[in-house]
Amino acid sequence: MKIRRAYLLLGLAVMGFAGGLSLGRVAPPEGAPRPARLLAALTPLPEETLASAPMSPQASSVRADPVETYYNAMQKIRSSFYGQAGSDETLTYAAIRGMLASLGDRYTRFLEPEEYKEMMDRNRGEFGGIGAKLQRMQNKVVIMEVLKDTPAMRAGLKKGDQIIAVDGENAVGLSITKVVEKIHGQRGSTVKLTVERKDAEKPLVFSIVRDNIEIQVVEAEMVKDHPGIAHIQLHEFNQMSDEKLDQALTDMEKKGMKALILDLRYNPGGLLTEAVSIGSRFIPGGPVVIIQGGGQDRKMMVDPSKQNHKRVPLVVLVNKLSASASEIVSGAIKDTKSGIILGTSTWGKGLVQTITPIQGGSAVLITTHRYLTPAGIDINKKGIMPDIKVEPKAEEIEAGKDPELQEAVAVLEGKQSPEAHKIAEAAKSATVQ
Repeated sequence: MKIRRAYLLLGLAVMGFAGGLSLGRVAPPEGAPRPARLLAALTPLPEETLASAPMSPQASSVRADPVETYYNAMQKIRSSFYGQAGSDETLTYAAIRGMLASLGDRYTRFLEPEEYKEMMDRNRGEFGGIGAKLQRMQNKVVIMEVLKDTPAMRAGLKKGDQIIAVDGENAVGLSITKVVEKIHGQRGSTVKLTVERKDAEKPLVFSIVRDNIEIQVVEAEMVKDHPGIAHIQLHEFNQMSDEKLDQALTDMEKKGMKALILDLRYNPGGLLTEAVSIGSRFIPGGPVVIIQGGGQDRKMMVDPSKQNHKRVPLVVLVNKLSASASEIVSGAIKDTKSGIILGTSTWGKGLVQTITPIQGGSAVLITTHRYLTPAGIDINKKGIMPDIKVEPKAEEIEAGKDPELQEAVAVLEGKQSPEAHKIAEAAKSATVQ
């Protein structure tokens, strides 16, 4: 009875937090119900047996208690399955994943304790990994930068290495998100990367011990040979992002900043609160974002306390991997004409997830709201179109060139095409106070 009560409590927890990526129609798996007319023409195979008489149509229409159904199904698996069924924890996690997958939302998902811990660590500004920046190019994930004093650098990884396997599993064709998930892990654990290197005759294998990587959330410098133009890269929106950006803006002002390039390329997003704080630093007023949910719209307004820096002409760099909070900020800047958006169209994630812890250190990440830009534009699955489109070629990236940054400098110096110049002048007049 005590065991059963534990299952009931767990079942109630699962129900309490129940409110994926659809790849199109697929054939039903083996064992799925066949059409009735097909079943009528088939005779049971010798090994097909019934544990009990089938329920009558009247009895099957009675709605079962979900907790009892879950408990009974688990008990049947425990007593009847011929092989190893896995632990109660494994079965429960699978049940939760299946329930969330039924919602058909790619961003709603279940986080096991380690995954939840890693997400919270990342929001605080660190994670377990190797210390390399990645990009997907021509069906492979390529190392774009190896961070200093990290496991990746100590192991000998180099910029341009193409990751073809992680822990012996083929990584070619996988999304960059999947590859990153495989590489991340607990500090002290080992990950094995197989890479192709331009000058190597055969693939190289590196065994790398993961460590806590402190996220350098902001990088700032004055653009070489272009006095007065600052370049600030914001890598994600964690709990330290707004504070670090504030410090970077102050530092750039001391160095004579007269124009700014805010770089949100490859920024996957993060915390909504940080997006509103950072957006408040670049737009003059009004809402930074409009949140929809619960039958009403909620405007998250500019925070006046964040407007402690002089406005300067602004260009924002974005690309396909600029997502979520990056799109909130760039969308607000575009709608208010507070700067020029330059690069390629963004990811297109116009949804907000809420993290809710549940028993055992795990959590559910559930899409709870939709958001619109200040002009009421829904960017979900569409992304934000840049004012000026610049798409780098693979050979430019391999050669270490940065055509987007070069064009941003040209825009701010008035050396770009007449059409781009017109857009730039309109943005400058809107931003300078």
